Amino acid sequence: MKRIIFLLIILTGCSTLTPLQRSKLITAFHLIEDKNYVEAHEFIEEMIQEEDAAQWPRTWQARGLLYQNAYQEGIRRNNRDLYELHPDQLFTAYESYEKALDLGAGRGIRKQLTAKYVLLVNDFQKMGESRYEDEKYSEALRAFNTAMEIREGELLNLDPDTNLVYNMAMTAIAGEKHDEAIKFLIRLDSYNYSPNISHLLFEEHIQQEDTLEAVRVLEQGISKYEKNEELVLLLTDMYFEQGRIEESLSLLARESARSPSNYIYPFTKGLILQKTGEYKDAIQAYKRSAELEPEDPLVYANIATCYYNIGIEIEENARTIDNNRLVMQERERSTEALESATTWLNKALELETEDQKAVAIISELSSLLDITERVDAPDDPAEETGD
Repeated sequence: MKRIIFLLIILTGCSTLTPLQRSKLITAFHLIEDKNYVEAHEFIEEMIQEEDAAQWPRTWQARGLLYQNAYQEGIRRNNRDLYELHPDQLFTAYESYEKALDLGAGRGIRKQLTAKYVLLVNDFQKMGESRYEDEKYSEALRAFNTAMEIREGELLNLDPDTNLVYNMAMTAIAGEKHDEAIKFLIRLDSYNYSPNISHLLFEEHIQQEDTLEAVRVLEQGISKYEKNEELVLLLTDMYFEQGRIEESLSLLARESARSPSNYIYPFTKGLILQKTGEYKDAIQAYKRSAELEPEDPLVYANIATCYYNIGIEIEENARTIDNNRLVMQERERSTEALESATTWLNKALELETEDQKAVAIISELSSLLDITERVDAPDDPAEETGD
């Protein structure tokens, strides 16, 4: 019964064909149904070389069906002879179906191809994922592109698959195809996919050395995704690198107001002020950060560094003063600043940390302030007991 139904479907819409033409098509579909793929391959490839047969939509439908079915069975059985029956086999199946449509396939063929196209999308997506895992990024991108083309084509006309577009973007990035990556990321961004897309777009524009567009992407992302710390910090760094100090500080002030419990914003403000030599203001920003996150030794280490730099600056300035009384006053101020540096460094030393940046600052500053013993032997039992 299955074969009778199958043949009835194939014969639908073939009433204009001659008996010989029908016979050839029936033979082709019989071979496919019986899984005689090698024989079907030879038979159908000969058919498309014939002038008349090459104009029949059913010929190209049969060709597409052959290569799609053989590919699927080959993948399922891990049989290379089946899934490599023809060069670019799955793509050839799709091209054959498209040829059938171009030749004016009727409603019956279109209905049958709709079901086949749904399966093709799945096959191409799996192919793309497999090629991606094998680091064959160009092949993966081609497979993903074809899957999207079929999904959004006239026959299926499905809504965009954002996960598919994301896979395409990641594949283009991995393959260093920056223009294509940007195209897919922009599309994802138009769907408000996630803040991470803004970050990826930013990085792609940086790769293209387009800093203006990179900044614009971050600005738009922050506007679109509120309370996104990562984008804020990236834009802060970009402003700073471009010498736009006031804009970076204003951005941090605005985000601090939106997220008053987030210690990273006053901490970053402290970094900027420290880098620009505004040590007193940096200390105030760091102290605010320490109030919000009292367990971060890097905050205390940076405060100690600011006090140390203040003390050194005062000492250096004192060397240019001729008045002994003023020199003594400056040295007192310098000593006071260095004592404050020691106090805050001791706070950092009290906290355990695996942050290599914090460890490096603490170690260097401890040496400069001559308290290396506490750095070199923090776990000394005698030191802990006071013996």
